Amino acid sequence: MDAPKVLIADDSPLVLRMIEKALQGAGLSVVTARDGLEAIEKALSDDFGLVILDVMMPRMNGYQTCRLLKSEPTTRNIPVVILTSKDQPADRFWGLETGADYYVTKDANTERILELVKNILAGEREHPPLPREKRRSGVDVLARVNELLDRKLYEATVLSEIGRVARKMVRFDESVASVMALVAQLIDFTIGGMVFIEGGELEMVLTLNRAATPPVLEEAKERVLRAVADIPSAPSLNRVQVRLLPREGGASGPIDTLLMAFAAFPIETGGRLSGLLVLGGRQVEKLDGEARAFLMQVANHAYVVMENSRLFERVQNLAIRDSLTGLFNHRHTVELLASEVERAGRYPGGVSALMLDIDHFKKVNDEHGHLAGDAVLRDVARLLKDALRTVDSVGRYGGEEFLVLLPHTPPEEARRTAERIRHEIGQHVFRVGTKELRITVSVGVASWGKADLRSPEGLIREADQALYRAKEEGRNRVAGGEAGP
Repeated sequence: MDAPKVLIADDSPLVLRMIEKALQGAGLSVVTARDGLEAIEKALSDDFGLVILDVMMPRMNGYQTCRLLKSEPTTRNIPVVILTSKDQPADRFWGLETGADYYVTKDANTERILELVKNILAGEREHPPLPREKRRSGVDVLARVNELLDRKLYEATVLSEIGRVARKMVRFDESVASVMALVAQLIDFTIGGMVFIEGGELEMVLTLNRAATPPVLEEAKERVLRAVADIPSAPSLNRVQVRLLPREGGASGPIDTLLMAFAAFPIETGGRLSGLLVLGGRQVEKLDGEARAFLMQVANHAYVVMENSRLFERVQNLAIRDSLTGLFNHRHTVELLASEVERAGRYPGGVSALMLDIDHFKKVNDEHGHLAGDAVLRDVARLLKDALRTVDSVGRYGGEEFLVLLPHTPPEEARRTAERIRHEIGQHVFRVGTKELRITVSVGVASWGKADLRSPEGLIREADQALYRAKEEGRNRVAGGEAGP
């Protein structure tokens, strides 16, 4: 039986000779190299049971050599010992981060090193050597090293770009779009995105990289849920939300009618499934083990970036939303109005405001209780959101009063909108427990552009005065909205 073969790389002839002599004395076959590049060439050209690397070497240091050996399919399973005079915690950390199996300082006596080598080789003899490629020339080795370095640089660049998205603190939707655009540089997927799992709630945020039919989207949703169900650390789900983000400029290429392959890269936090990076499409089938391993790194980086952006947006929302109705709160509604007034001179139609008040709301609270009153407020808030355009805004101004902002809206159109809202709320049946309620609203309308309006506060005051007139005239009506001079 041939003696196990050990490769030693060290630029110190004295250290090299000392270790070589000790190992040969134990009956081992030893091959030496003077730097990392020579070590890679020899490792790719022969079968070794163990590689020992010095850290500080010319042309390529031990950390770089180890990382490249662990990246190459034919050498990744060879145990690597980092042998160095450095013994700071950071040095040990980086040694093991490069994939080294062991880290030994040079001040260790040769008997200790020999014992470690014997133990490693005894364990490795149980595993047959991987099939070795034909011997490579120095040029081949350099080409392969450059290829590996290029790939590592590219991977590092992608991860760095994901980090840059985090530093920009962009909106959540923009974070997802930016990160998935980076993933698209790695793999040409059809549909992909990130899944967030919190308690029993799952939020799936998907984006199209290529044009696809609706059945492709539906299949992607089903595959995500199946992937989650197959992961032991996944919680039971009681709520699933799905959002498809539009791609800027639209999805490219021919329309895909089949999802074909699908891949999910799970992210666990504290032993529990907290998210997944998901990819679907024809090209996903071609992902090899190396690409999948890197996409796992991408998944973890991307999840942290997107989750931070998601939480930041959630906190921001809490600061500007009314907790009962989910509408904008008083302060933010006034800020939005100020912004609209500032832009009012830049487009035709100006801006209008509606001040809306629920008629006899105190009677609802007195006869049915405050919980019933809260339910009515939430229903009115929902009706208002459903009745408005996407460019409009609505906030809870205070109590049972709501302020509606209507950009690009002249007085006559604002009054028509107010009448439509008044009618829809008046026709709605409000259910409180087993009881049904009918309520009405009064609305005051004001529009920017009148000669006596000089500030956002003036616009609110005008709408409030119009609301007062509507109340004085008998409630359940609209006042104001007449064209200015």
